Amino acid sequence: MLYGFVLVIHILVAFFLVGVILIQGGRGGLGEALGGAAAQSLFGGGANTVMTKITAVFAALFMVTCLSLAALSTRGSGSVIDRLPASVEELPAALPAPAVPPAPSGPAPSVPPAHPEVPASSAAPSSPAPAPEPAAPATAP
Repeated sequence: MLYGFVLVIHILVAFFLVGVILIQGGRGGLGEALGGAAAQSLFGGGANTVMTKITAVFAALFMVTCLSLAALSTRGSGSVIDRLPASVEELPAALPAPAVPPAPSGPAPSVPPAHPEVPASSAAPSSPAPAPEPAAPATAP
């Protein structure tokens, strides 16, 4: 529960920090397009120092929430290595059994050959290879 609360605060701080950074003016960037002049009129002539202080406060809060999330995520869970089996003999017992697909019903599908025949024109020997005999048709019982 505490982790979820800190995560929500972290996301809100991150969005607010991005917004504050984009609103800041002074270097002719995106600040003027997103209301940088409105921030100067809202905070007066010293808007640059106010926005800098707000940015610093939210950057510090962002760092605190990052460290808090890291500490909360590792507390009590242990290492992934600790959850591995101690020996190789225990390994098959720790793995789930593989799922066996059901046997197909009906006639067996024809399977194409694994290696198709190479055409005689691309064969390297100078004498032609004997032609293969045609396969006998399969008869159904």
